[in-house]
Amino acid sequence: MSNSPALLSGIKVLEIATFVFGPGAGAILSDFGADVIKVESPGIGDPLRHAHKAPPFMKLDFDYAWQQDNRNKRSLALNLKSAEGREVLLKLVREADVLITNFPPNVLERLKIRYEDLAPENDRLIYGQITGYGERGDDANTPGFDGNAYWARTGLMDAVRTAEGDPAMPSPAMGDHPSSMTMYAAIMTGLYKRERTGKGSRISTSLMANGLWAASSALSGILAGTKPYRRLNPARPGSALLNYYATRDQRWISLIVIQEEKHWPNFIKAIERPDLAADPRFGELVERYKYAAELGAILRDIFITRNCDEWRERLREYKITFSVVATFEDVIDDAQALENDMFIDVEGHNYGRGQAVNSPFWIDGSDKVPAHIGSALGADGREILSDLGYEASSIQQLTEQGVLEI
Repeated sequence: MSNSPALLSGIKVLEIATFVFGPGAGAILSDFGADVIKVESPGIGDPLRHAHKAPPFMKLDFDYAWQQDNRNKRSLALNLKSAEGREVLLKLVREADVLITNFPPNVLERLKIRYEDLAPENDRLIYGQITGYGERGDDANTPGFDGNAYWARTGLMDAVRTAEGDPAMPSPAMGDHPSSMTMYAAIMTGLYKRERTGKGSRISTSLMANGLWAASSALSGILAGTKPYRRLNPARPGSALLNYYATRDQRWISLIVIQEEKHWPNFIKAIERPDLAADPRFGELVERYKYAAELGAILRDIFITRNCDEWRERLREYKITFSVVATFEDVIDDAQALENDMFIDVEGHNYGRGQAVNSPFWIDGSDKVPAHIGSALGADGREILSDLGYEASSIQQLTEQGVLEI
């Protein structure tokens, strides 16, 4: 472990954001040592604090969903609608390097916390703005969650299902977390620009833009004039070696064999069917594509004869590209994930293993800081205002006025 200061030590971040997209970016900044102050509304705070109590989240007494994206942060419960609360915010802005918000443009305007409102207070501020659908157009102020703005609106929900299957809802925050990486990247690019120019700037991204980016390998074909996307039919695949098959113990094997000509000889050895090499329907790649449905039916009958672990070993032995379709219960015991620090211990987290999912990249020589649970709502208000120069009596007065919750 490095003894040097954390890479982002000294970077101050204001997070005026709820749920996952914005806070996820803040969590990554905090992993590398940034001081992230989460500004929340008194009373309820970030609604994600309470999401673990109701569907689609799995019920638990511990606020695991909120903690995943709010580790290491300090909480300030501040009434931004009050003049006194605004003055506190402006003092924080003057000292901040980064601000992250997912409030809709009309709310930002009403609260007077748009980039143009705050930049005069600090021209070095990197102002990260998150929306559901972008800052312009009829849907600029429409609330967007990843299930609609990222998943449904972008075509992903329609494309990622079988030909006969109904559309499926995504796992909670499945679009938010990759989108938070985009905001993190934009923030770091903004900080780099500031190093070059000395000036801050507004950066922005949206769930819809990220969903389109996720779908872009297919959408680029539509843009180029191809026929519409054809949903997968496992019974009639385009390639039988780009498909998934049930095993005897009711698990699934996903085959992703791209270079079929190279891997076909080893594949038929792995499944112990060398006779398929002499079958005129499957001898050449073009024929295997033509008769993919017939080959797929043969493979279904083969894979159902052995348990998943047996297939795992055979396919590994012959260097076939595949994956077991893992459950979440499988994943937390995946040796590859454990060996590569994809889960982290969280100080103060005393449920189960006391772990969370790590942010998904590492920088040699710049260790992440040890993780600890995020603060209770408003728990750091006294400390934060004291650092801003407020006397204890003033802090008490703001609390009594309802400006601050401690």
